[in-house]
Amino acid sequence: MDTKQIELSIAELEAMLAEKKKQDRIAKLKARESYEAGRDELVSQLVARAKVLNDQMRDFKQYAIDKLEAFRETANDYGDIRKNSKGGFSLRHRSTAEMVSLDRNSVPEYDERAASAESLLKEFLEDKVKKRDLATYRTIMALMERNKQGDLTPSRIASLLKVKDNYDDERWTKAMELFEESFRIREISYSVSFFRKDQMQKDQAIVLTFASIPVTFFRDEVIEDKAPQNER
Repeated sequence: MDTKQIELSIAELEAMLAEKKKQDRIAKLKARESYEAGRDELVSQLVARAKVLNDQMRDFKQYAIDKLEAFRETANDYGDIRKNSKGGFSLRHRSTAEMVSLDRNSVPEYDERAASAESLLKEFLEDKVKKRDLATYRTIMALMERNKQGDLTPSRIASLLKVKDNYDDERWTKAMELFEESFRIREISYSVSFFRKDQMQKDQAIVLTFASIPVTFFRDEVIEDKAPQNER
């Protein structure tokens, strides 16, 4: 075999190798495209169904709250709402013992006028109380201490307002007025819960929280949600 024939053979081998690499690359691209298309279709299907369920859940929550709020006055007239209720209440079926519960999540807070009240009160205390009655000064200052979040504690301010008539100084009087005017209850959210009696006559929640709904897994192993534990 002469040198020319050897060179042609090498060139042919190189061409064949290049073609093989090209075909492998095309095959990988097709496989990847097929995988990504299947993945995208699955995600789109699940998200679309989730959106439908989300809309239904939102509409149902609004419907339930509206119906319960409309019934609130009637329930209150018949004593179905506790006197110490903070806005929420529960209704139970007399025969089936099924129950619907409306819960109101709210936060007591003070607006910007409370800062003015603090300033006036501290000025008054420094001027009129500190030197004459140090114990009272410290007690009142302690009632105005803010928590770790930087907020006033409503129960402490309520204790302060119980003695609002103790002084007739204009600064004291104005501070008490501002504390009263600045207080409000800010509603965060409403939630509705539903219950049915089980065989033991205990209330069992009708679960509507997605993560809490029990399901059967297609795998054999048991899967449980466990809170991470700190290493000791």
